[in-house]
Amino acid sequence: MTEPLLPAIDDGDDPPDNASTPRKDPYWVDALAQGLSVLEAFDCEQPSLTLTELAQRLGWSRSKPHRFVHTLEKLGFLEREEVGRRYRLTAHAMKLGFAYLNRLPLVELAQPIMNRLRTEVGASVHMAILDRDELVYVAQARIPLPTSIDIHVGSRMPPHSSSIGRILLAYKPQADIDRILDGAPIPALTEKSTVNPAAFRALLDTARERGYVYNDEEFHRGVRSIAAPVLNARGEVVAGLNATSMIYTFTDEVVAGTVIPAVVRAARELSLALGHREPQPVAST
Repeated sequence: MTEPLLPAIDDGDDPPDNASTPRKDPYWVDALAQGLSVLEAFDCEQPSLTLTELAQRLGWSRSKPHRFVHTLEKLGFLEREEVGRRYRLTAHAMKLGFAYLNRLPLVELAQPIMNRLRTEVGASVHMAILDRDELVYVAQARIPLPTSIDIHVGSRMPPHSSSIGRILLAYKPQADIDRILDGAPIPALTEKSTVNPAAFRALLDTARERGYVYNDEEFHRGVRSIAAPVLNARGEVVAGLNATSMIYTFTDEVVAGTVIPAVVRAARELSLALGHREPQPVAST
């Protein structure tokens, strides 16, 4: 049953979308902010949404999204699917993100390194950053995986779920980790997921000590991934790099003997390209 097309009514009764919205700012354009929030509502978990689902995601009344969706569709940022009343982002909307990504020297420097890593380990390679406490994938060198995983440039997800997110969290200040975890149990994606907050924090401590994360079927059943941090010239962790494949390809022996050293080496190579210099050991006298 398809959703009926709603009338273009904005009842104006919705509460502010964000308590920190600068309502008293004379230069603030509320309609623009709300239109952008419509675009941000679409993600890899919900690539298409009905008007009702969009309203639920944004905490709006059921009729409110209609005018925004209508305008964004006319401008080419959204399109309606052929079947049903669902909308999805268009390639035109993705241009906004790609314009930002193309300005990142990180992506340009990373791509050849990621391509070599893909060949070396025979697996998909991804790079991601943290943006507003979410993991955002900014580059990739993929091979086909026989799973339902659909990670692409621009995908966003909670950082606790993947190996890259965990390696980035491992180097965050404790206050940031507390805010992101929020003291609540961590959602399980598989039966092997670490959901206890204390155990998860211990996992981050181990990752920081080792310099890499080994995610063994905690993100997706049958999938293993290894991630290492990428540092800039100031020694700050600015991104994470990982290699991902099926468990029958990433066996225990392959992971330990080939994948972990290769991923750590690739992340270090990219770090050096960004100007990072590891401290030299002090010579003994």
